[in-house]
Amino acid sequence: MKTYSFEQILNVLANIELRLQNIETCLHKSTNAESPQNDFIGAKEACEILKLSLPTLYSKVSLREIPCFKKGNRLHFSKSELVEWISEGRKKSVSEINQRALEIAKNMERKSGIRPINY
Repeated sequence: MKTYSFEQILNVLANIELRLQNIETCLHKSTNAESPQNDFIGAKEACEILKLSLPTLYSKVSLREIPCFKKGNRLHFSKSELVEWISEGRKKSVSEINQRALEIAKNMERKSGIRPINY
């Protein structure tokens, strides 16, 4: 381990402080760049995220299936809205459907007093 004199320690600490400020500035810039205000992309980037061809994207936009913004003749998409749109299309598994059906049957039993038939 290297030993430092008192004057050298002050220089080292000043250097560390400067480097830490640079790191904080970089982190601040990257978090601001990722804010929802700046997450708008064009059609080509939307195609990459959605794994669709450009004609398919335009078709889905014209059918109002995909959330988008139109300014003039340009389409703009929000990355966060596209990810949310993809997530909404999740299909439930058979066990999830069965579990939900049992919950509904139990609620019906409590409300009406009718017991479901056990198969």
